[in-house]
Amino acid sequence: MFKSLILLLVFVSIAVSGPVERLDELTREYTDLRAKFYPVWATGVGIHDYDSQLTDYSAETIFTYRNDISIILQELLQMNADKFKGDNSINFKLLKSSIEYDEFNLAKFPLHELSMALYIDEPLDGIYSLLIDNSRTMEEKAPFILARMKAIGDFIESRWEYQAFAAPIFYDSAIETVDGGKKLIEEAAQVLYEALPDSTRRTALYRNNALGDLKSFKIFCGVEKDDATGTHVIGKRNLDYLLKNIHFLDIDSDSLKKIGWQWYNKCSAAMDSLGLIIQAKDPSGSTQSAYNDSLTRDDILNYYQWEIDQTAKFFKENDIVTIPDNIGACIPVEMPVFMRAIRKGIAYQPPPAFSTDQTGYFYVRPLEDLDSLAKVKYGNLIEKRGFKGSIVHEAFPGHHLQLGIANTHPSPLRRIQHNTLFLEGWALYCEQMATEQGLFADDDLDSRWHGVYGGIRYRAVRIIVDCSLADGSMTPDSALVFMNNLLGESTEYFTAEIRRYCANPTQALSYLTGKLIILDMLEKARKKEGNSFSLKQFHDLILAEGSIPPSLIAEKLGYNK
Repeated sequence: MFKSLILLLVFVSIAVSGPVERLDELTREYTDLRAKFYPVWATGVGIHDYDSQLTDYSAETIFTYRNDISIILQELLQMNADKFKGDNSINFKLLKSSIEYDEFNLAKFPLHELSMALYIDEPLDGIYSLLIDNSRTMEEKAPFILARMKAIGDFIESRWEYQAFAAPIFYDSAIETVDGGKKLIEEAAQVLYEALPDSTRRTALYRNNALGDLKSFKIFCGVEKDDATGTHVIGKRNLDYLLKNIHFLDIDSDSLKKIGWQWYNKCSAAMDSLGLIIQAKDPSGSTQSAYNDSLTRDDILNYYQWEIDQTAKFFKENDIVTIPDNIGACIPVEMPVFMRAIRKGIAYQPPPAFSTDQTGYFYVRPLEDLDSLAKVKYGNLIEKRGFKGSIVHEAFPGHHLQLGIANTHPSPLRRIQHNTLFLEGWALYCEQMATEQGLFADDDLDSRWHGVYGGIRYRAVRIIVDCSLADGSMTPDSALVFMNNLLGESTEYFTAEIRRYCANPTQALSYLTGKLIILDMLEKARKKEGNSFSLKQFHDLILAEGSIPPSLIAEKLGYNK
């Protein structure tokens, strides 16, 4: 009787509110549940109700969260999806896939069981995300930073519940992250001493405990990694599930591997031809030195900032894409030390979806000691304005513009969508589009196109490696040999990349796969709109949808036929 009454009340609620209103209610319920379960994620998107906490990965808490979101999913599945049209249809699909992805990551690919690195990454990310939050004063944030610093020891200890399942590759990530993590703790402690002058003894205690816990954790990982028996492999069935249900791709992983090989071979041939042209122009391959003995780190970062601003100005003035006035600043900073175990190149930290502070951070390669050779290198970079290629990917019109626009979407669900197929696909598309639109000087186009094809070739290899690591046909060691053979020796860089691929299946394949979908949309938009086609309008239309799977954008805009 009571069960019947509950079902009746649910039915009445749906009937009264209507399917669209109920969908919005379920979206809010899901977002609230997710923020409570993943406090560091919540901080990252600008929800500050749980800033003092870290995720509780105990079996009981995970069961409760999975049960709560499964109730939402079951109600979604009972709805008539055909009643939702346009944006509501997209939001229905996005909410369903978001819940299914959480379930996947807690059950089918439980990183909290497999990865020792998670137990250091998450608290460090949690502290760092508070440090860079400019929406509040340091005095307001300091108690939460202190609370997360205090929680590090207990959080690391909670790993014991899952130690038997840990995979070897994630131990290496954890070991390397510790050293950078120590520096972050030291930096956070210095901030806390100033922000909480009445709590210096407590800050010193938590700092010392955290440093000791990190040191012990590193020793533990070094001892245990050789006996680890877990695996990062998710299997072909699960990989294909992600492609279909999370990325909305109508293609399997074996077909993607073939596409990767096709583009690798195509780009290699193009690079060989362009290489001969470039060499004929300058047989020695030399460049004029722009060595400046007074060059400093600040000079280099100031150049980066100037170039970011100039690149944004180019796209705005040439009417290639709209850059709204409310897009926040994009600031270049050196890659934080604790992130370098899985990131050896450049990266981007987006502004929180729900924050008043919309500053994005462009992480550049570390500026190590500037000896004479380094000053020559950076001097040449500045003279030739060699940073533009990176900017179009990470800043304008790449990630910073894309996510800044997404953060203004009226749907809260759209704001928290970070589908890598559209994120990375758009950024890679921008590299080629910027070259076609005249961002680079005519006398440098051969070299620029060589770089464009090199970027595509690299992402083609990523498709092959990502799929192969996930389905088990490559090990991390064989993947490293494979990448060194196909792309040239770069063991340290590729090692970090492979660690990231193993922890985030399908992220690495997203770049070229997403770009190809965008190019397909572009071609269909040109045919559909004929003489009325506008490249700027095309860019504005797809960016306005938020960072969602591109196939859903194509379906809405009619670029899928």
